[in-house]
Amino acid sequence: MDSEKNRQALSVSRAEAGQKLLNFLQRRVEASAGEFHRWIRTGQVRVNGSRAKAFDRVEEGDMVRVPPFAVFLPAGSDGREHLARSPQNKHGSPEKKSTSLHIVYEDEDLLVIAKPAGLPVQGGTGHSDSVASRLASERSGADFVPAPVHRLDKDTTGLLVAGKTYTAVRLLTDALAGRGGEAPRKEYLAWVEGRWPFSPEDGPQELHDVLAKDQKAQRMKTVHGARSEEGQEARCVVTALETRRIPESPQGREHTLLLVRLLTGRTHQIRVQLASRGHAIVGDPWYGKASQEGLKLHACRLVLPLPECGKRTLELLPPWKGAWKVTKI
Repeated sequence: MDSEKNRQALSVSRAEAGQKLLNFLQRRVEASAGEFHRWIRTGQVRVNGSRAKAFDRVEEGDMVRVPPFAVFLPAGSDGREHLARSPQNKHGSPEKKSTSLHIVYEDEDLLVIAKPAGLPVQGGTGHSDSVASRLASERSGADFVPAPVHRLDKDTTGLLVAGKTYTAVRLLTDALAGRGGEAPRKEYLAWVEGRWPFSPEDGPQELHDVLAKDQKAQRMKTVHGARSEEGQEARCVVTALETRRIPESPQGREHTLLLVRLLTGRTHQIRVQLASRGHAIVGDPWYGKASQEGLKLHACRLVLPLPECGKRTLELLPPWKGAWKVTKI
């Protein structure tokens, strides 16, 4: 009997198109990377009946044949064990998630999440719960697990974009990085300590610094002079929106609401640039003072220049309440 007929066939869906053959197999078949490479090298994996290489890209409708003994993974798996299983607590029992993700926009290619404070985008040391793990759980039946295409700090709230197809992930990642065309527009709202030196009537002001990692403190810092060669340029545009006396703050101190537009994307950039000027973001435990109110930094507006559908503008008001509440951007 022809060995080709004894093999199982996997059809590439629209969501999976564009992936490298190796990545496609890792999401659909349970095996090690070494086994995949051996199957491909020996011709046990074929695409549309022909031999292929591990890094060839598969297209929608391609038929990928694998050995008859291959074990398929559930639909929507990304091949990583920590996303294929429920998070475990220290006693080994499934960890319960407090809430599901709040989706503020969705189409066939992307979804936009209102990321809450305290939830990291990706899991890691000390964080079994994350946006990525919740997407894997909530979209477990999808051909392609939606993947976040940028990051927000764990305690920052606001707009977070995920791609629902592999092609969308690549396009969105390039768009957010400003590659191949017009740069995206990312804007944040931030409550800072004190009265900002420029009033709303003064209009926007550009901040320009060089940031580097403070190896001793394990956080970012501004550097100057000859030492600036060790860092990266950080630029943003800041506009003061209003100043308020907040009754909940000590002695009813003044605080300023700022609209910040990023021109570069560095780690903790907004937090460091504002704190270095004596106006730390309210509730910032690293560059200011921790507060029960939490970090008052929110990704409020995102303008994506997408090649296939033009500009797409997304806006979201912050979840802040009481004296910190913002009703318009």
